[in-house]
Amino acid sequence: MANTPETSSRHLMHQFWEEHSQNSSLEEMMLDSRAQELTQEDTPEILSLLPFLEGQEVLELGAGIGRFTGSLAGLAHHVTAVDFMDSFLKRNLEGNGHRTNITFLQADVTTLEFPSQSFDLIFSNWLFMYLSDAELKALIQKMLLWLKPHGHIFFRESCFYQSGNSHRSFNPSFYRKPAEYNQLLTSAQVTIGNMSYGFEIVLSRSVQAYIKEFSEEEFESMASSWRAKLQRCAAGDQRWGVFLAQKPE
Repeated sequence: MANTPETSSRHLMHQFWEEHSQNSSLEEMMLDSRAQELTQEDTPEILSLLPFLEGQEVLELGAGIGRFTGSLAGLAHHVTAVDFMDSFLKRNLEGNGHRTNITFLQADVTTLEFPSQSFDLIFSNWLFMYLSDAELKALIQKMLLWLKPHGHIFFRESCFYQSGNSHRSFNPSFYRKPAEYNQLLTSAQVTIGNMSYGFEIVLSRSVQAYIKEFSEEEFESMASSWRAKLQRCAAGDQRWGVFLAQKPE
């Protein structure tokens, strides 16, 4: 059977991450040699933007090696951590397997199925940029079904341009504008029984940790590629965007 655009896209994405998961390291997962420093800068900000988590059911898509999994599980009632790279998920299990409120699931998000109204929050960090428009639209429709009334979806993406300084022999990512993500969310609608549901945007903003003021010494200590990214942020031409949307009752 001939490959469709969707199957070809998934093959390329799997090939891309096979190339960037040899050691299952934070640097590989974030595609940046400064991953440790960046994580210290942005993780507290990302977590501070999340809705109330105590007692909540959380679905983490693209969980990777567990950069956020442990923090989510430390607050939520239960976390379902999903990633399609076995090596990343095994590393996540090594670090967070002692937690009894995490289910680890190796799966491609484009083929995931869950019962309706299973989760209070769907969390994703740098995943949607690896989905085509058709794949993302289909996933958003599913997420509407998976969320409980008043549930939230939170995601963070690189917008406009590539982020990270790791060499890529090829790059199948999709760098969208924040307005495109907002439109994809607000245009989605599903019907359950006699009720129709859609998303309401609660928050759409840049990650402040990446656009703060840097001293000249700090600029000089960074790679030129990273300086260029920061300058584009200051000019408004590049964003690490975070988006929070709610499924109303």
